Amino acid sequence: MKRFKTSWFAALAMVMVLTTTSCSDLINDDLLDSPNSLSPENVDPNFLLNNIQLAARSVYSGASGLGMQMTRMTYMFGSTYDNAYSPPSFNGVYTNAYAGLFIDVQNLIPIAEERDLYFHLGIAKTLKAYAMLVLVDVYGDVPYSQALDPTNFNPGLDDDQTIYAEAIALLDEAIADFQNPNRRSIPAVDLYYDGLSGASKQDAWIRAANTFKLKAYLNTGNASAFNALVSGGQIISSDAYDFIFEYSSNEVNPDSRHPYYGGNYDSDAGDYMSIGYMNILLNDKADDGFDMDPRLRYFIYRQTTTDTQDFNENSCITEFPPAHFELDDPFCLLGDGWWGRDHLINDGIPPDGLLRSTWGVYPVGGQFDADYGVSVFRGMGYAGEGFEPIMMSNMTWFMVAEAALTLNNDPAAAKAALLTAIELSMGTVADFGGDQADGTGYEITDAGIALYLDVVGSRFDAASGTEGKLRLLAKEAYIATWGNGYEAYNMMRRTGYPDAVELQPARVPQPGDWYRSFLYPSAMVERNSSVNQKTDRTVGPFWDKGKGNFNF
Repeated sequence: MKRFKTSWFAALAMVMVLTTTSCSDLINDDLLDSPNSLSPENVDPNFLLNNIQLAARSVYSGASGLGMQMTRMTYMFGSTYDNAYSPPSFNGVYTNAYAGLFIDVQNLIPIAEERDLYFHLGIAKTLKAYAMLVLVDVYGDVPYSQALDPTNFNPGLDDDQTIYAEAIALLDEAIADFQNPNRRSIPAVDLYYDGLSGASKQDAWIRAANTFKLKAYLNTGNASAFNALVSGGQIISSDAYDFIFEYSSNEVNPDSRHPYYGGNYDSDAGDYMSIGYMNILLNDKADDGFDMDPRLRYFIYRQTTTDTQDFNENSCITEFPPAHFELDDPFCLLGDGWWGRDHLINDGIPPDGLLRSTWGVYPVGGQFDADYGVSVFRGMGYAGEGFEPIMMSNMTWFMVAEAALTLNNDPAAAKAALLTAIELSMGTVADFGGDQADGTGYEITDAGIALYLDVVGSRFDAASGTEGKLRLLAKEAYIATWGNGYEAYNMMRRTGYPDAVELQPARVPQPGDWYRSFLYPSAMVERNSSVNQKTDRTVGPFWDKGKGNFNF
């Protein structure tokens, strides 16, 4: 994937044109019962589709942010899992799906059908189905069949397995819409495959829909359906088809930068990176010719290259590791300014905003780390011109590798797919951050990729049995999925890895039950008398077989 030639700002400018166009351009005044009442069928379908695309991004980003904390990619605040979150913490995914995406899709469908706007329909149905899968994956049973009934203010819960099946059927409908020869036009704005047109755009969207189905089939263990899609070949198999949402470097009217950039580069870093995640990238292959994973400097940027000696800047430097930590578990400091926070601590926030490590160039559009040790400032790096890695080709091949092991019992095919996935990950990261990394001496090189693949291949061959190979595969997927906590969260529940062998423990020895699904959002239970709050967060969605123990 090359760094973007177009941006969200350019596309969003087109969205704003639609929203500021005169009423006579958007609606037929003769059809209005009231000049102050706009009926859905008279809304511009491009305007509706733009909202759908933006809402889908918000559904993803909410699930991803929570998933990064759940998988220990980023720091989770709180001393236990119980006090890390409360029901309002989970409102974002729910609200963006129901109040945004779903209602707009419902309003768009009759308009698009009447006008033969089948490509609009295909995109809308693909994104709705994706959101349906997300809702099940993170909540389990949710309201669905009654959710958009304007006369029912208390819709009941639907069985999550039924919703999954309906999402897959909706993806099939979307593919048929993309292929419909009677479609009249393509949307004015495509926020996911903006650079493609004609048959290439059609092919890309069909591949995206198929890959969302692929993920669902892997979650549910449907080997025959999974294998058929892989054999068919029309999936996100190369970086040309990566399903991403692009941002720009524009700061105001609108601020279309990657959200993590604005929160970490405008004044000081607001997020903490995970000590445990950075430790894996620093030390996992230290005995195999790597002082760190070649992607680490792209993923994370250090504001200082030295560790503080000031207790006021990092209080843990005067502490010993907790008694339940193993000797090789990372704690507090990693050296050379790789400055983050341990998993699940609720210490106060020290004055380290211009010292702690933060998001790098990939995928946020921040700064590549070449030992600069300079504090963040607005406009640094790519100035926020990053992207959301919603479904990348490397993720597809990691899924193919996992299925080869767990569904097909074919270690040779699993190894081949695993190495393809890693090579795609390395290449995508190197392409995106190349403008900053080239010439620093720390850039990803072909030789470095080849050595990394040799190391992983040898480790895979030496791993014991299916579980040993699955553990290795999951760790590599965990590394490569940086920026997408939602897919990492799914993978951990699906495979049971990475677990306590690879991940840093919580600061307290008994952090309580890990979330195999999220609590119901307060926006759901407080306004819906048909839904009671969950009493057990150890129950995941229907496909979660309870693999792995993450209560450590």
